[in-house]
Order: sequence, then C-alpha cells, then structure tokens
Amino acid sequence: MINNSFRKTLLGYLHPFGWLSTHYGIFTSPNSESISQKKVRIMRPSKQKFNISYKEFAKHCERLESDQVTQITKQIKLIPTASPDEIKDFINSNQIEGNITNIAKNFDFLPPEYSQILVSKSITSPTPIQQAIIPLILEGRDVIAVAETGSGKTLAYALPGIIHTKAQPQALGPRILVLAPTRELAQQIQTQYEPFIRTCCVYGGVYKNLQYCELLGMKESRNNIILPSVIIGTPGRLLDFMKDGLPLNSITQVVLDEADRMLDMGFEEQIISILQGIRKDRQTLFFSATWPNEVQRLANSFCNQDPILLQIGEQGLSVNKNIQQEVIIVYENKFEQFVELAERLKGQKLLIFCQKKIDTQKLEYRLSLHGLKARYLHGNLKQVERDYIMEDFKTGAINCLITTNLASRGLDISDVDVVINYDFPDKIEDYIHRIGRTGRAGKKGLAISFLEPGLINNRLKNDLVQVLQQSNQVIPQELFNIRL
Repeated sequence: MINNSFRKTLLGYLHPFGWLSTHYGIFTSPNSESISQKKVRIMRPSKQKFNISYKEFAKHCERLESDQVTQITKQIKLIPTASPDEIKDFINSNQIEGNITNIAKNFDFLPPEYSQILVSKSITSPTPIQQAIIPLILEGRDVIAVAETGSGKTLAYALPGIIHTKAQPQALGPRILVLAPTRELAQQIQTQYEPFIRTCCVYGGVYKNLQYCELLGMKESRNNIILPSVIIGTPGRLLDFMKDGLPLNSITQVVLDEADRMLDMGFEEQIISILQGIRKDRQTLFFSATWPNEVQRLANSFCNQDPILLQIGEQGLSVNKNIQQEVIIVYENKFEQFVELAERLKGQKLLIFCQKKIDTQKLEYRLSLHGLKARYLHGNLKQVERDYIMEDFKTGAINCLITTNLASRGLDISDVDVVINYDFPDKIEDYIHRIGRTGRAGKKGLAISFLEPGLINNRLKNDLVQVLQQSNQVIPQELFNIRL
C-alpha cells in the first residue's frame, strides 16, 4: 500500500492533469480521490552504460576535420530505362507534374539483402512517388518533391540515399544529413534508414553527452565503434553540435523533410547556418506535403543546380483521397457531441487534435470522467515520456491519443483509424497534415472535424471547401451558409 503522506504528495503532483496518472491508475473527481489497486507501471529512462565527455567528442571532431575531402559520385546508373509510352501512362495515371525521364517500376535495382528487408516489412513494390523520384536522385539531380502524406516519401529518398552512400569513396564522417522539424519525425525517419545502414539521430530534450556516443559510433559500447553514415536531426540540436566542433565536410547529400514546417517553426536561420557548413557541390533534396513561396525561396537559394520540381497529386491543397472527410458545424455543446462520437468509435484507434497543450490535458481528464481512457501528448513533456506514450499508441496499449500539431507531421503510425479535429486548426496546411495521419500505406481512413464558425475566417473556410472539392468529399450545406 502507498502510505498517506506519499499518497497526498503524489496526488498533489498529478491532479488533475498529470501525465503519469494513467500509469498509476489514479482516478480523481471534485468529491473524491482514490488510487486503484491495479499493478503500477513506472517508466524509467534507459540507463546509459558510459558517458562521453566534451573533450573526447572534440578529439573525434578533430579527426573528422582532418579527413580528406573526396569527390562526389552523383550519377549511379541502376534503373533500366522505361519507354516513352510507359512514362506517359505513369504520369497520366498518377497526376504527376514535372520532368519525369524514367521510372522505377520495381525494386530489382536493389541488392538482394535490401529487397529482403523490404519484403519483411510487406513492401513489395514502389509507390508512385518512389517510382518517380528514385531515378532522379540516382541521376544526381537536386529534387523538390511535393506529395500528399502517407505516400511513402521517406523511403523515396532513403533508398537511393543508401545507394548514394555506398557509391562514395571511403570517409570517416557521415555522408547524408536529414533535417526534420520535430524529434518525433526525426526518430521516425531513422527507423526507415536503420535496417540498411548505420545512423545517428540528434534532437533536443536529452543530454548531449548521450548523443555524443551515437555521433562517435558507440551505441553499444566503447569497444564496438561503427561510425554513422547518416545523421538525422532537428536544426537546433544539430547546430549545437556544430558549435561544439562537429564538421560536416564529409556530407554529400542533404535532405530537408517537411521544409515548410521547419520554416513555420522559425528554423530558417538555423538551416542557413547548417547548410553554409556543408560543401556546395552536395546533392540537395526537399520534401513536403505543401510548397509555399517561403520554402520555394529557400530551396532555390540552396540548390546548386536547377532543381526538378515534382507535384504528385492535385496542384495546390492536396489530400490523400483514401481519407473520408466529415465536417461537423458546432455552435454549442461541442464536448457532449464529441463524447457521443467517441462512444460510437470505441474500439478504433483515434488520434485527436487540440490547438493548445493545456487543452489536451483538460480533454483527457474530462473524458476520464465519462469512463473513456485516453492519453495526451505535447511538447512540454520530457522526451522519455513522449517516447513511452508514442510506443504505447503504436503497439495498441492505448487506442486514443490527444495531441497538438506536434503529431501532425511525418509520424508513420499505419493503423490510425480515425483522426478527429476537436479544435480546427488555424491554417489549412495544418488540417492537411493532421488528417494525413490516417489512410496511410494505401489503407482507408476517416477524418472528422468539429468546426466552430466563430473561430474561423473566410480564407480558412474557402480553403476547406477547396480541399473537400478536390478530394470529392460531401460538403455540408451549412458550411456554405456560414457568414463571417
């Protein structure tokens, strides 16, 4: 039993919105406080067997700095040439705009061991974006790719990137740098590279000396050093390591994933500083689901050659057509309508979005009072807590996750059944990325959005109508009738 003094301290810390309440099985209400007798699950951070000092890291950086800069091998001829008729049919059937000169019809160009890894993941044929972009990357071109979420764009740059790495002369340092806006997306990208090649993922929220170990190739022990060929990271943390002395002169390919989101989050200056530290003859790749003017400007300023722009799907605001979209206009009693909806969807995996961090906690608490179990996730949680919650959601230990835009970009949770916008986002781009968490990998998905007329403007309303029209969705007449 938990003694009374500790019980009061624990409840004071957790009540009413503490994230660990679900681990301790605590139920609280205005009239009572109790702790259930179910088994307690305590999350502890993983133990690091050894630490790397800054001095040791600096010595490693000196070795990398002294490594000879090699020539870049950009053009790698592995893809058989497709006929003009095959390319034309492919472009027409997949609504692709851009300079397509070849297509990767299958994965036969990969080494057998790579193909076996893909088969073990039930990946047997390339998606349209992979068919279009893999040949361009292997030709050494700079590429701008705009494609809907869930289209397989991570593997579209990871697979040719791995081949690019193997084709370069031997060097101590990494060959590929991937920049991502959030820790969660960076970790997700790492899972795509890791089965094929040694990687390192750096992001804020954890001690730097733990990531020194990965940068030095000491993931398991000091005696088993395998330097990473790919660094994946968020701009702020990577810049911290560069200021600590980490050279990037060995990088030959740079990928900016979700470049528009990085600009939205204010990372432009950090990206500029990072790219200035990388050789100018690199290959540069930009990937995103949207392509605003700000990102076009950044891409054109940092590409060494005229990049090839590919738009896969509808021009403008593009949404995966496997997602059924429903819009519910609400003037009052939104929470009551939401509870009815959640009850109806019980048993399905739900991803729920709120605008504010505190609202995710409030909504979790209010749902618990109705007997609905959920967890919340936002950027103020420690990294180890966020990892634990995401793992529970992926494995099905929890089926209802309430979050902010933190989880709207790049997270590949393939079995999300329904996305619910409890709060409608401020921008249509955020709406597109949110609902893109369902209907992934060719599956069907459902997105339900609560829309409060008093909280939107004409531009957002018109953008939403455009998205629904392009996706061949039913548009409620009430949406047209809203006067703002």
